[in-house]
Amino acid sequence: MKEPLVRFSVAIGGELLRKFDQFRAQHRYPNRSEAVRGLMRGALIEEVVSDDESEAMGVVTLIYDHHVSRIARRLTDLQHHHLDRVVTTTHVHLDAHRCLEVILLRGPARQIRTLADDLIGTKGVETGRLVLTPARPVPGSEGETGHTHPNDHDHPHRQES
Repeated sequence: MKEPLVRFSVAIGGELLRKFDQFRAQHRYPNRSEAVRGLMRGALIEEVVSDDESEAMGVVTLIYDHHVSRIARRLTDLQHHHLDRVVTTTHVHLDAHRCLEVILLRGPARQIRTLADDLIGTKGVETGRLVLTPARPVPGSEGETGHTHPNDHDHPHRQES
């Protein structure tokens, strides 16, 4: 059951308000309330994934030159040593030398960060980045509805409006 919205006021002005309105427009929030809710959810997500033991999903993106000595093999070996964490991998050929690899990881946030650091730190990786998000719903997020799926997994989904 959806809880009623509560109105509260915030006094803000000057440059901070101008910057906030630019942020709202840039991120295409329809109004200030949605922008504030988005920022609040973002802060709650950051708090959850900063807990080393929280269940998280991680997306690691790597760009590397596949001609660098045995880099593809080293990245594959690392993933094979963590089969319980690696969900899937996608490999894209960017040009004659460079590849993009996207690796989806799942597990405790600390273990995801450690594995991502090992992957990103592999000799020959040009750039790498980890994006973490909670694997479970963040308490207080709105617009979710719980239901059971035919294959018996139960979790909330964003409600489309």
